[in-house]
Amino acid sequence: MQVYLRSVHNFRDIGGVTTVDGKHIKEKMLFRSASPDNITGRDIRKMHELNIKTIVDLRAPGETGRKNKKFEGIQTVSLPLDFERTTRERLIPLIKQKNAYNLIDDLIGSLYLEILDGSVSVFRDIVDLLLEPSRCPMLIHCHAGKDRTGIISALIQMALGADQQSIIEGYMASNEALLPSYKRRLIISKILYLGFLPANNILYAITVRSNNIESVIERVITFYGGIEGYLKSSGPGMSDFKELRERFVI
Repeated sequence: MQVYLRSVHNFRDIGGVTTVDGKHIKEKMLFRSASPDNITGRDIRKMHELNIKTIVDLRAPGETGRKNKKFEGIQTVSLPLDFERTTRERLIPLIKQKNAYNLIDDLIGSLYLEILDGSVSVFRDIVDLLLEPSRCPMLIHCHAGKDRTGIISALIQMALGADQQSIIEGYMASNEALLPSYKRRLIISKILYLGFLPANNILYAITVRSNNIESVIERVITFYGGIEGYLKSSGPGMSDFKELRERFVI
C-alpha cells in the first residue's frame, strides 16, 4: 500500500484496481483517508502536488471540533453521515462485557447496513461532484477513514465496475494502515488504567473484517438490484455511470 502522506492516517488511492471487464480505475484521481485535521505543512504541500481540488468530509458537524482544517486552494464539501454518536452509544456497553466478540460483530454488521441505507443521498451528491471535471482529484474522508469512508469508497468502485475482490482488499487495507497505531495507544492506555481497560474488545471493535463490506455489497445487489438500482433510488440514472466510467476507467 503506497503511503502518500505521513501525517494523515489511512491515506491512499481508491484507483488502480481491476474492473470486471479487465480495465483499471485511474490512479491519483480519487483518494480516501482519515481526518486530515492534524496534517503537517510538508504534507499540505504534497496534497497540492497531488493536485487535490476537492475534499469531501463525511463527518457530522459535531465531530470536527476546533481542529477542522481548511486548505487554501482546495474546496471542502461537507456531506455528513452522522453515525459516529450512534455507533459509540451502542458499542460502549458491549466493549465493557466479557466474551463480547459475537455481539460486537452483530452490532457492527447492522450498523454498516444502516450506514449504507443512510448514504443514498450522500452518494448521489458525490456522483454529481465526480461528474464535474473541475472537482478532481478528490479526497474523501471521515474520522478514521475506515467505516463510512470504506462504504462510500466501495460504492464508488462498484459504480466504476471494480471486481468484488479488489473492493474487499481495498477495504481491508485499513487494518494495515491503522492497527499498528491503535495497538500502541491501547498498550499505553491499558497501563494508565492499571489493566482495567477492555483493550481486547476495543481492538476487536476497531478492526475491519471482510464480512462487513461483503454484506454491504450483497445488500446493494440483492435489495437495490445492483449499484445502478442504488443510484437510481437517489435520483440520477444509468447515464451517470457511463460518464463516470468514461472519465475514471482506462
